[in-house]
Amino acid sequence: MPQGPITSADRTPRQRVYGYLAAAVLPLYVLHQPIVVAVAYVVVGWSAPIAVEYVALVAMSLALTLLAHELLVRRTRVTRFLFGMRT
Repeated sequence: MPQGPITSADRTPRQRVYGYLAAAVLPLYVLHQPIVVAVAYVVVGWSAPIAVEYVALVAMSLALTLLAHELLVRRTRVTRFLFGMRT
């Protein structure tokens, strides 16, 4: 058994991902809806099979939502405060 407090170096990759997502729940929830609508507006115009459009919508929305959270919310003190995240 390890002695002392658990540090970030002791955590598994899965625990790090869960910790990141747990802190990001509200911002991701708020950000995903306008991003999904904007991406769907673009994707619906494609003449591709529905399965391709669906996969593209999910992949692009996920990537843009995580990117928006990382660049717009986590990086500034003001947006962290507005989204209720700890400083």
